[in-house]
Amino acid sequence: MSSLLKPKTAKYFFLSIAVLVILIFTVASNFKGSDSNEVYDLKYKGAVLTHIHSIGNGYGSQSSKDMHSHLKNIGYNYVQLNTFAYMRNRKDTNIYIGGDPSMAVPYLESEIQNLHEIGFKVMLKPHIWIGGHDLDPDNWRSKIDFEDIEKREKWFDSYTKFILGEAELAQRTGVEMLVVGTELVGVSKYTDDWKKLIDDVRKVYRGKLTYAAEGINAKNIEFWYALDYIGIDAYFALTDKISPSLDELVEGWKKFEPEIKNLSDKYDIQVIFTEIGYKSVEGAAIKPWEWKQDGKTSEEEQALAFKATSIAFRDKPYLAGVFIWKYFTDMNSYERGNNEKGFTPYGKEAEKVISEWFGTSDEKTAQ
Repeated sequence: MSSLLKPKTAKYFFLSIAVLVILIFTVASNFKGSDSNEVYDLKYKGAVLTHIHSIGNGYGSQSSKDMHSHLKNIGYNYVQLNTFAYMRNRKDTNIYIGGDPSMAVPYLESEIQNLHEIGFKVMLKPHIWIGGHDLDPDNWRSKIDFEDIEKREKWFDSYTKFILGEAELAQRTGVEMLVVGTELVGVSKYTDDWKKLIDDVRKVYRGKLTYAAEGINAKNIEFWYALDYIGIDAYFALTDKISPSLDELVEGWKKFEPEIKNLSDKYDIQVIFTEIGYKSVEGAAIKPWEWKQDGKTSEEEQALAFKATSIAFRDKPYLAGVFIWKYFTDMNSYERGNNEKGFTPYGKEAEKVISEWFGTSDEKTAQ
């Protein structure tokens, strides 16, 4: 510079430089590209608490209250409760409600109250159970469908009655989130029917709403815009081998994660994994949706699958939360023999991984 700046000019010159530096720093700090290492805290750190169909062992029982304390210590802030209605077969147009005396409304009300008292928020997730599934695998809720319009309308009328009853219970007891359907692949394509159902539910329930899609079928659903969250029961095949490495399982998520993100971007709403779980067996992440417990016991593979999931989504802010499948209201129940190889992480290596994933510090309050 050939001459010195005058004092007033110099003052504005250096002030401009300072402002420019601050702006550059601010933009650089707030820009988060695809390679960002920022870790996003999950809003919904959920446990699925399944009902033992026995009075005194299920919802509302002392054993269930004991489980609440355990879940709190792990770091969960939300608990999902599963209710049921029944069909005789997948072509039945009538849905039967209230067939299980161990799941009577007073027990459910007590369970919800007990959860709220200890500080949990609650998701209510109704299911359809079809008779004869053990004899005919096609008798499953994902196979429900009606090409005949009259039969379809009759089924939706019956289903709406069921869900409205659940919505009234949820509103009365202060349940924070309601799932309007679970894995109903065959009938999920009838967007207008679902939109009407959702509108009817919102007339009686003021909490958050979602639907639980079966895996990647979520991309085929067109009524997400009417809901508060995209729900996915996230049983994805992350590998085709026994004893995969952690890196291989993280890589396995890359086949599915972009589609999940695209779905969130398309509807501009976040995603919740309304169920995610792995059995504690070798090959746990090959077909995680299967119930059968073939293979040798392996707590390590179950834990590794959860660890891979936590890594794959730690920098994905579109994932609002997860619900871990599953815990029982009484771990000493008749299902005890299934626990060693089953989905439950209770007392296993996976539970330590989940606790580390969720953490207990600086926890967000889920609304």
